[in-house]
Amino acid sequence: MVGDVPEVRTLAFDVGGSVFDWQTAVRRDLRVLIENHGAEIDDHAFAHTWRRRMFEMVREVRHGERDWCNADDLHRTALDEITPQFPGFDLTPGEKDDLTLTWHALDVWPDFPDALVRLRERYKVVVLSVLSYSILVDSSKHAGISWDGLLSCEFLGHYKPSPEAYQRCATLVRCAPEEVMMVATHPPDLAAASRAGMRTGHVKPKMEEGGSTGDTSIFDVLAQDYTDFADQMCS
Repeated sequence: MVGDVPEVRTLAFDVGGSVFDWQTAVRRDLRVLIENHGAEIDDHAFAHTWRRRMFEMVREVRHGERDWCNADDLHRTALDEITPQFPGFDLTPGEKDDLTLTWHALDVWPDFPDALVRLRERYKVVVLSVLSYSILVDSSKHAGISWDGLLSCEFLGHYKPSPEAYQRCATLVRCAPEEVMMVATHPPDLAAASRAGMRTGHVKPKMEEGGSTGDTSIFDVLAQDYTDFADQMCS
């Protein structure tokens, strides 16, 4: 495991679902709106339909099928597109704007803050995320956590899982790709990082959708939770 990982100097964390518990916040605010509208809507289905559409739009941007824009714009546009799939849930533009802001006040998984403090004592620790810079700043402040850097793909010119996003991250932290470990709960993200030359750390997902999709045995570090990850990386 960690003994097989040479000279890792920087940890790059995915945060959407991996660190930030987006589901709890989004579904909570959705339930308020659903009750206000008297709608019979499954908040889980709505939340995941919304997020899936946002990531479909990220792929469209990557493939040149949609103009470049950040995650805030993608969340808002995706909300416009998917709401008609849920009859009786007629949100006003203002309600959609407010719901989109939910992504700016996400909590983190309970074991993460202490692990982050330990990891920052030994490594440079940054975020590498498709989420907007504003979301990363606001949700980190909301959760009371601090990083050594926030690398939003909106500034990198490439969205993950394009290899250029991972390579640009390594360049910005002045490391060779193999000196950077991508940390996430999503195997496809880690597999793409590995193909780009990075080391990989998989943290077992909690309630994150898609977190268990794919073979995790190929990654350099496998952890049950963030406490376990910090134990392995700081031993």
